[in-house]
Amino acid sequence: MEEVEDEVHDEEGNSGPASRRRTNVARIVRDARLVAKVKWLHGDECQVCGLQLPIRFTNYSEAAHIRGLGRPHNGPDELENLLVLCPNHHVQFDGLAIYIRRDGTVLSTRDESWVGELRRHPDHVISEAHLRYHRALCGRDDRS
Repeated sequence: MEEVEDEVHDEEGNSGPASRRRTNVARIVRDARLVAKVKWLHGDECQVCGLQLPIRFTNYSEAAHIRGLGRPHNGPDELENLLVLCPNHHVQFDGLAIYIRRDGTVLSTRDESWVGELRRHPDHVISEAHLRYHRALCGRDDRS
């Protein structure tokens, strides 16, 4: 069995650490307490599929903003604008591949196929206005 070298190589095969560069970036500051609260309320379970993704000593989930915080959406950083999602459903939600109907049904924007039913918690009220905004981005009218 070959011994594995404990070295870092760049693309040309040279060993050494990756280079560093200083940058100055303005970014949106999220309220970590809101993220922790919504994940706790849902037990780190995806509100679309119920997946609780185990990692070493805990579970992993992502807090997704329904109406994005950045431009052009300028959504608020508030509990009513958050969902707890697994990484796959977070990417699909942000990529407008899935949307949530008023009745809580989660559908694919590609073919309207059923994806899931939104899991809710009594202490986590989700803004219908933010869901409506997301549906509009997905090209779905408000009748659904």
